[in-house]
Amino acid sequence: MALSRRCGGAKRLWVAYSGGVDSHVLLHRVCALRGRLPPVAGAAHVNHGIHADAAEWARHCAGVCAGLGVSLRVLPVVVGAGGGVEERARKARYRVLADLLGAGDVMLAAHHEDDQAETFLLQALRGGGPRGLAAMPVVVALGRGWLARPMLDVPRRRILRYAAAERLRWVEDDSNIDTRFDRAFLREEAMPLLRRRWPAAARTLARAAAHTADMVGVAEEALANELATVAGGRAGTLGIARLSRLPLARRALLIRLWCKRSRVKMPATAHIAELNRQLRAAGDRQIHIRWPGGEFRRYGDDLFVMPPLSLPSAGPGAHDGEYADWEYTWDGKGVLRVPELDGALSLVESAGAGPGVALSAQWVARGLRARPRRGGGRFK
Repeated sequence: MALSRRCGGAKRLWVAYSGGVDSHVLLHRVCALRGRLPPVAGAAHVNHGIHADAAEWARHCAGVCAGLGVSLRVLPVVVGAGGGVEERARKARYRVLADLLGAGDVMLAAHHEDDQAETFLLQALRGGGPRGLAAMPVVVALGRGWLARPMLDVPRRRILRYAAAERLRWVEDDSNIDTRFDRAFLREEAMPLLRRRWPAAARTLARAAAHTADMVGVAEEALANELATVAGGRAGTLGIARLSRLPLARRALLIRLWCKRSRVKMPATAHIAELNRQLRAAGDRQIHIRWPGGEFRRYGDDLFVMPPLSLPSAGPGAHDGEYADWEYTWDGKGVLRVPELDGALSLVESAGAGPGVALSAQWVARGLRARPRRGGGRFK
């Protein structure tokens, strides 16, 4: 673990500490290297509240941290509905860890070489593209700070040897060997079989992920300048006419890079294919493609990517796309906040008609109402 080399630019360090052997070894090493590392703000233990022993694990972590002289933050989370429990727990975990970080803080995670090999295989089996096959990056932005994985090149057998030599105590999460979960199936069933044929399978797969990450980095550097050439007329958008003239493969690469820079969850291949279909048929039609974590929308010649707008449902019997009714009266002055749309309306005085929508001052003086379109209405 080259901790001092990889964490030298951090203001403060946090350690994501589950209580398991991997994170315990990481925390133990960080404490052993005090004075050669940035200040240690503390350890962060996420309590998902799923396992029956969750409270006992938190108490164990508190005892270990007290013995090491490290403050512990226990972060309870609610694992929401929708999707697999592993994915929901992961999202909840990273959300609270991100909230903990200040500017320049680094959260250290104990992912190791075997984890990286499993991630590579999972992505390959799900048909992941180059970014997915690059698996876990060593350093990635998280909240106002960074997430770092200094043990990605360390095989788990070395971690276990260190833990035994230092007589560390840790907790065991039985879900890690529950083969109903994809990652546990790879760990308990697939990887032992692969190792019988290829003893260095984990190291080789992790190296393949590193090669792919290098390729993705080079490709993104080459595409970064080209992304500016297809920019739209509004900040953060792409111009539909310019984008449509590109070959499909290059267009897809630019769209993925654009989504990454916009910090929107990456769309699946099917969503990009649907975007290409709608671009071909666009004319002046609306574009709306939604996936968990993001959506594409069109205004004029500009293509937007954003987190999904959360529109309240209209309730039982509503058609797809309908949402709850609401209405605000407005005198046209100041800013009208519309929480249902997570946005606001304001008027700007204009000397002439100009581009866009213009309202006569006499209509504004009579008072305005803001509400969702109910069908049959037209702008005048």
